[in-house]
Amino acid sequence: MASAISKKVLAHTLLIAASILVFAGLSATQTAAQSAASKEYKRLVNLQAALRKIPMDRQNKEPHRSFLKRNDKDIVYSEPAGEWYVRSDRFWDLQKKYKTLPIADQIAWTAAENQLPGECEGYIPCHLSVVRMTYGEYLSLYPNGKYSRKAFKRPSSHLDIWPMMRSRQRKTMMAIEAGDDAEFTKAIKDLRGIFSKTKYPETAKALAQLKQIEEGYK
Repeated sequence: MASAISKKVLAHTLLIAASILVFAGLSATQTAAQSAASKEYKRLVNLQAALRKIPMDRQNKEPHRSFLKRNDKDIVYSEPAGEWYVRSDRFWDLQKKYKTLPIADQIAWTAAENQLPGECEGYIPCHLSVVRMTYGEYLSLYPNGKYSRKAFKRPSSHLDIWPMMRSRQRKTMMAIEAGDDAEFTKAIKDLRGIFSKTKYPETAKALAQLKQIEEGYK
């Protein structure tokens, strides 16, 4: 009898010990992943900060020229601004890589806020595409994320362009270039679906703005 009890106690003890080892292993793995994610994220953030400090008239002079060359795979040049930016897809790829970690939310927000090269110059399809690729993408990933309210309110400046235009301006801006109509339609559809899942006071206004833009195109 005593022997049977001892065996049960031993088995239970071994089970607990095994569970502790498994938990410790998982915890160590997660900690390592968090450390790696933080390191990679900080590298991109620091790179962006360094790019901002480079004077426009010294980009082709040392040490800036060598610095830009070393990081050419991670950066992109914006012709209108005359500046270099970290490629947004570097942040989005990092978010995808560490999507199960808490830091992924922060990475996605940085990606949404990251400056894109080029200018839309009032061209509506371009503005919609920018919203979809940035704040729309964040909201699609984190509809209830830490920055979801900000991500929802940020696009208003892009969507407000249409109501402010006079009828003549609208006709000019809505002269969709060949090949852009499908992208325009998709952006409207995607943003409507993303915005519809939010429960903010501004949701109705944003959806109305999208409808107004869509009807203006027709």
